[in-house]
Amino acid sequence: MDFRCTQPSSGQHYSNASAAVFDNRCEVPLEENSTIFVPCTEWEYDTSETSETIVSEWDLVCNREWLISLAKSMYMVGFLLSVLIFGQISDLVGRFPTIVICYCITLVSSFLSLLSNSFFMFVALRFFQAFGRAGMSTTGYVLIREIVGSEHQTVMSLAIQVGWSIGFTSVVGVAWFFRNWFWLQLVVALSAVPIAFAYGIIPESPRWLLTRGKTKKLKKVLTKAADVNGQKMKEEEINDLKLPDNKQDNEKKHSPTLLEVLKMTKMRKRLFIMIFVWMVNTFVYYGLSYNINDLAGNTYLNVFIAGLVEFPAYAVVFWASNCWDAGPPSSPSW
Repeated sequence: MDFRCTQPSSGQHYSNASAAVFDNRCEVPLEENSTIFVPCTEWEYDTSETSETIVSEWDLVCNREWLISLAKSMYMVGFLLSVLIFGQISDLVGRFPTIVICYCITLVSSFLSLLSNSFFMFVALRFFQAFGRAGMSTTGYVLIREIVGSEHQTVMSLAIQVGWSIGFTSVVGVAWFFRNWFWLQLVVALSAVPIAFAYGIIPESPRWLLTRGKTKKLKKVLTKAADVNGQKMKEEEINDLKLPDNKQDNEKKHSPTLLEVLKMTKMRKRLFIMIFVWMVNTFVYYGLSYNINDLAGNTYLNVFIAGLVEFPAYAVVFWASNCWDAGPPSSPSW
């Protein structure tokens, strides 16, 4: 966001003010034709493309410009911690309860950020937005894959990412219409409210219920799934799943921890490969996404194109995974 110094006044006069006023200067001459420069204390911002942003709200320019990077970094820290923490929680208490917890964190922090009276309050709430959203999306991703059959997992994995891209491209229109950061944040927060209506629709993961020995809940979920698909679930089919027969078996059920996974040679190798792949993809993806403003041309158009190019990428990944039988393309799709 371009800006110009208003205090102290530089005393300069421009023949073409509209072209020269937003010069992004952090220091100005103490007096006209003076060689002594003093730092600016107040600024005026270019609102030709936006009205009010967090940059103009809290003067994140000059010696405070680094705070913009801090806000982005804190968001990604929330993302990182969420994946580490809620992955374990979802194994302990279930996928659906974890999604509910993450949804509440996301919704509350999104609306509270509208009341931010300082930059650091805004950044703290952005951290919790990422903390909740990342947990909700990653746990939801696992839940979807555990609900559908193996033959549909590739399609469903890509369908989730397509939803991301639809949001990526559509938010451009929202940001163009609501050019004040407050109203844009309000629209984003309100867009999460309808998810609450899915509370009675989303089931718990049948695979998680099976591994935890939740016999009654599993039978209920499978029976409802069969009814929705116009099928009839037979009792012997449920019994063929080899469910634990007693409470003692249930108590022995536990989810492997990360340390136990690291003890398995093949799983340890796969884990480190996936960590490396996701790390590289994340660096490239968010590195480009966060710096689109630095590209020449219209910012809104640039962001729209960045989201649009993801759709043919998904088509290529879907085709490749079917041809090579490479499994769900969760990482390549990013």
